[in-house]
Amino acid sequence: MPYPDHALDVPEQTAVAAAAASAPSVLNSQPWLFTTGPQGVEVHADPRRAPTATASAQRDVYLSCGAALFTVRAALARLDRAVRVSVLPEAGDPLFVARVTVTGDGGDPETAALYRWVGDRRTNRYPFRPEPVPAGVLALLSGAAEHEGATLRRLDAEPEYQRVLTLIRRASLAEDDAVREDRTDRLTTGVPPAVPVENLGPVPRRDGTDSGAVRDLAPDLALPGRGTAAFEPHPELAVLETAEDGPASWVAAGQALQRLLLEATGHGIAASFANQPLEDAELREEVSSSAAHFGHPQMVLRMGYPLTRPPAAPRRPQHEVLRRVGR
Repeated sequence: MPYPDHALDVPEQTAVAAAAASAPSVLNSQPWLFTTGPQGVEVHADPRRAPTATASAQRDVYLSCGAALFTVRAALARLDRAVRVSVLPEAGDPLFVARVTVTGDGGDPETAALYRWVGDRRTNRYPFRPEPVPAGVLALLSGAAEHEGATLRRLDAEPEYQRVLTLIRRASLAEDDAVREDRTDRLTTGVPPAVPVENLGPVPRRDGTDSGAVRDLAPDLALPGRGTAAFEPHPELAVLETAEDGPASWVAAGQALQRLLLEATGHGIAASFANQPLEDAELREEVSSSAAHFGHPQMVLRMGYPLTRPPAAPRRPQHEVLRRVGR
């Protein structure tokens, strides 16, 4: 029986999977697999790609897959396809993250508009300009998170700002040796490595002005070409939160993350992640312990206007992440 006119042909399937594979992921781990066919796309978790176990390891896999899922939606909307999304569709298969079924023509125009920024989005670990992100832009980013069932809590007042900044510093100092060793392996093995030098950004200059919000992923490695730099003294920080906590909420947070990052890219805003306190169960509770918190913290974001645009981080070969079914 022939497929309907809105079915995906092979080039369209390839394009959607390539877009999805460009999504952000923790340490560029890319812990996902995609199955495509004429009727849609499935997103599966690949836990073998997860970093060494921390309190956030499982959560980070689902968050990353959620970001890829939103990118699938954006790519299909750009192809003018309407879709139905089912998150965790098989109760017996926790690695089956989502099924996106094409239901007809007529993709969501707001989601389709964000697709143009998929190739431009970068995780930016370089210094940002010291000027603040305008309140209107932050409102748009908050709206993007809310559209996906999450809350973006801006840290714009004391003592909350310094409290979370202190937690970031504490977590960086208390990081487990095994976690650092695993990250070192990811940075020094593989061709190319998971996070090349040009994506690491410079070493923060420890001159008393550094806020500690920028995570140095290679503090023990003398990598040529990094150099040092002074970072913005008062970075824009925000916490992405969900009302519930569990795999479905983590996927929702990943979708919210990618939606707001694409919106931010369109407004010239870049971001990096300061998730150190979320990798420790006790510190994560402290991130959410304010009376003003809205839920469970899933990501801590540093945002701003970039001075440097890094290259796109390397991606896994498509044959490793894509399986096709049907004709």
